[in-house]
Amino acid sequence: MLNLAGQVIGINSAVNQSGQSIGFSIPINQAKKDIGNVKQYGKIVQAYLGVRYIIINDAIAQTNKLSVNYGALIVRGQNQGEIAIVPGSPADKAGLVENDIILEVNGQKINETDTLAKKIQNFKSGDSITLKVLDKGKEKTVKVTLEEYKQ
Repeated sequence: MLNLAGQVIGINSAVNQSGQSIGFSIPINQAKKDIGNVKQYGKIVQAYLGVRYIIINDAIAQTNKLSVNYGALIVRGQNQGEIAIVPGSPADKAGLVENDIILEVNGQKINETDTLAKKIQNFKSGDSITLKVLDKGKEKTVKVTLEEYKQ
């Protein structure tokens, strides 16, 4: 995929023919990172934290009577087996629990445009990060060492 200046901005990955030819692509910066991983490790390596979450906005904060209107609320899924914290994951080892709210990663707030997933993808396996977490109404700082996501 090219922009008007002829620069590569993405790699087309899928097209939905029944959806008026709507296309999907991998952003070029992600593709460059993945290509570098394959060259270095022979596979795509992604860091992960190991939580299931929803991004908090004004509506979610109001509905759930939360004291903050930003962050990532750690929750379990709607189906049985969709747990909030992956056992043995970096989040589990750091003591994060269901209903904790991750407010910041390395001092940067989490919100609808700057999600937890976007922040984590900027790090590598083995990197240590600092999370500001709201736990039962009290803020705490948690250090976490990210690990490689095993597929």
